[in-house]
Amino acid sequence: MKHTLYYMSVILLIICGTIAYAVHDEDKGPEKFGNYEFKEQDIKAATDACEAGGKPGPEYVPTVRDKQPNLALLKDAKPDASSQLNGWCPQRHCIEYLNDGFYNNCRSWIIGTLPGWAQIDIGAVANVNTIYFGSDHSQGFLDRMAKDFDILVATVKADADSEANTWKKVYTHKGDNISKTTEFTFDDVEARWVRVHIRSNAGTRIDEIEIYGGGDPMAVDPTNKMTIVWGQIKANIK
Repeated sequence: MKHTLYYMSVILLIICGTIAYAVHDEDKGPEKFGNYEFKEQDIKAATDACEAGGKPGPEYVPTVRDKQPNLALLKDAKPDASSQLNGWCPQRHCIEYLNDGFYNNCRSWIIGTLPGWAQIDIGAVANVNTIYFGSDHSQGFLDRMAKDFDILVATVKADADSEANTWKKVYTHKGDNISKTTEFTFDDVEARWVRVHIRSNAGTRIDEIEIYGGGDPMAVDPTNKMTIVWGQIKANIK
């Protein structure tokens, strides 16, 4: 009887732990995909620096998802934000953790002041139609969720003012809290900067921003497009 109770207790602990959060243990993605080269993902260094507080530590973010390169993880991609929560970085919640290649709380960003934003500079204009983000991929923490935000894109300037006419709004979300890593899709659009503009929910956390736009999204070349169009116009004038 004692042994039965013991084993039942162990099973309950395992079940409860599974309900609280799930460690996904994703494999490391490829370092290259065609002509696309990604940031180094040193999970040992990330784990050593992590103060997880008993929750899951860093987990790999995919460099390639559904045969599409993650533009946020390109070598030249750079993160930025309007603010960050004071008193934690570099242990956690840093701007640079928006696209460092690792999920979960200790590799997340938390906004400091509302309204505000987090963004990724891809490094060049690309086709974009999907982003992924969440509050805590492992669900070890079920707080600080985004619920009222826009997704904006720009090609020529990342103005600090999200209302500037250089930004194009491609998605608006009002309603459900975004806790798990969630997919947001919109029509194909050219973008160099992709921004999540947050209007409410103080202390919103994003553990990673992923950006996708097809199998070869950086085949977009606006300069050449303009040259071709102007050449055609001149030919027609003649």
